[in-house]
Amino acid sequence: MTVSIAGAVGQATAQCGANPCAGKNPCASQNPCATSNPCASDNPCATSNPCAGANPCATKNPCAGVNPCATKNPCAVKRPPDYMPGYSESGNNPEELLARGETLFNDTELSSNGLACASCHGGDQRYQPTFEQAYPHQVAMGLDLYGMNEVHADEMVQICMVNPMAADPLEWGSMDLAALAAYVVNVQRGYSGPKEL
Repeated sequence: MTVSIAGAVGQATAQCGANPCAGKNPCASQNPCATSNPCASDNPCATSNPCAGANPCATKNPCAGVNPCATKNPCAVKRPPDYMPGYSESGNNPEELLARGETLFNDTELSSNGLACASCHGGDQRYQPTFEQAYPHQVAMGLDLYGMNEVHADEMVQICMVNPMAADPLEWGSMDLAALAAYVVNVQRGYSGPKEL
């Protein structure tokens, strides 16, 4: 006698009854983690983890702020080998360049501390005696900080940018550097020492 598959399944079900596990796992309700992890909401270590908030060592990292060696790096202020100045150190500079340089000379936004070039060099009484000499010449700050025996006007601008003004040096070959250096040369050529009070 031939019995179909559907008929065989029906006979087996009739003989054995329903599969007690077919509907649900009888152990599922007894698993305490089945619905929610009892540790998920209140991890006793979460708030006492010293790394959970701020890194307690972040403020003690000596390199976190300013690099203490940055101001002593002569490469930041010394002319690069392939650099071509965009101004004339002999003093023959266009009026437009000098006007731009004068504006920058008085611009406090060039610094990170609110200083402008004019903050230290406003008037004839705020230059060192060596300022009477044509560039390049020796400057105490260049010698003391960078071991430079003499500096060009653009190098002097970079030294002042990095040190008193606490800023990044200007881009070598930039119009701003050329303008400031041209203006400094122009002021130097008209300088005749500090005025008597």
